This record gives sequence, structure tokens and C-alpha cells, in this order.
Amino acid sequence: MDVAVMRRLRTRFVSLAGEYADRMGERREHIVLKRDHSLRVHALTVRIVAGEGLKPPLAHLAAALLHDIGRFPQFERFGTYRDDESVDHGEAGAAFLADGDFLEAFGARERVCIIEAVRLHNKRELPDGLDPLTGSLCNVVRDADKLDIVPVVLARMQAGGPRDSVVTLGLEDDPGAWTGDVLETVAGGGNPAYRDLRYINDFKLLLASWGPVLVHGTSRRLFAARGYLDRLFALLPETSRLSALKSDLAERLRA
Repeated sequence: MDVAVMRRLRTRFVSLAGEYADRMGERREHIVLKRDHSLRVHALTVRIVAGEGLKPPLAHLAAALLHDIGRFPQFERFGTYRDDESVDHGEAGAAFLADGDFLEAFGARERVCIIEAVRLHNKRELPDGLDPLTGSLCNVVRDADKLDIVPVVLARMQAGGPRDSVVTLGLEDDPGAWTGDVLETVAGGGNPAYRDLRYINDFKLLLASWGPVLVHGTSRRLFAARGYLDRLFALLPETSRLSALKSDLAERLRA
């Protein structure tokens, strides 16, 4: 039954993305990008759920698949994925799911928890006192989301490679520049806010900061095994300060 439910949900999600892509015409690329991202986050969640023995698996997989469903109307309306310049895509996705029947195969509690996980997945901090299932869904989705965002952005940052201002948030492409406060936030074990980013190098530092704060050991092992720290710092200036930061992040990732 679970396999059939997930298959129907995937089919419906892909169909919805296709409707948006058809309406966007020549601008369909970024709808397809988010569709494919969501499918990969779903696949990563399969690995995390199996590695951590999380239950119920289907609720975690559904939350992962649907976490970015608010991106489609966001991009169609505003032409950006910057929440601070448009709408909060987590809130938009939760409202869409609450008003529709995407989750009709789930029980009442699971529906509420999946919708809440979609709403919260993009927040800097999770609130205290969450329903245990909601908290578990949020942690898995946030881990898997980060694991897939890193290579998506890296592909648009390679020297001489394709640039995409939507993916890189319209940040300044100055190879030698970064924001001091962003670096210090990462060095202090924090995650910078998107609104504090000015340069593409700031974005690289933000992505690097994610590894050590991934919740699940399976997630941290995937981040390390894929060499994300090496790949990100290879695109940053070679300075003693940044080299020390890389070593510190690598140590934290192994902890």
C-alpha cells in the first residue's frame, strides 16, 4: 500500500510541476530545476530514513517530496527564489497542501505533521515544543534539502561554467570578496542568514557551514563522502584564514 501511495503522490507532483512548466514556456528551466531537486531530496530521504531507522517512512518521504511545492507559484509570480524578495515558499507550500487533497491518503495527524514540516523546512530555527513526528519530518527534510542544494549551486559557481543568477540569488560575483560578518558567523559555528549574503563567496561559506549542523549521522557522512567541503573551498580564495576555517569545519563534521 505504501509503495502505491508514494507512486501516486510522485506522479501527481510531477504532473503539477509540468503544468507550471508549460505555463512558463521559455522560463520553464527553473520549474524543472525545482522539480528535479524535490525528487532528489526524496531519494536522499530514502537513504536517511533507512540509515536512521525512522518511522513512519511514508510520512518522511511525502514531506521530502512536497517540501518545495510552494516554489512553483513563487517563481511563476515573482521570477525569483529569494523569499526575502517575494514570499516565504514554506508558508506558501503549506497553505497549498492545507487547501488541497494531495495528502488524502494520510491520516489526520500525519497530514498535519507533513504540512507543518513543509511550512517550517526553510526556517532558520525550528520552534520548541513541536509534535515529535513533525520534528522528525523537519529534521530529515532539512538535512536532505541541504545535501542536494550544495551540488545544485556548485554547478553554477564553477570557474568558466554556466552562471544562473536565480540559483546564486543575484549575489555579486567578485572572486576575491566576501563579507567579514558572514565568515565570522560560520567560524563561530553559526549559519548566516540569506539576507546577510552579498557576494557569491558568502553563499559558498553558508553552504560549507551546513555540514557540521546536519542532524543525522547518515546525513553528515553523505556530506563528507561527497567532498562538499573540498569542492566549496576550492572555489574560495586561498588565504590562511579560510584554510583554518576549512580545517575547523572538517573537524566539526567528523565529530
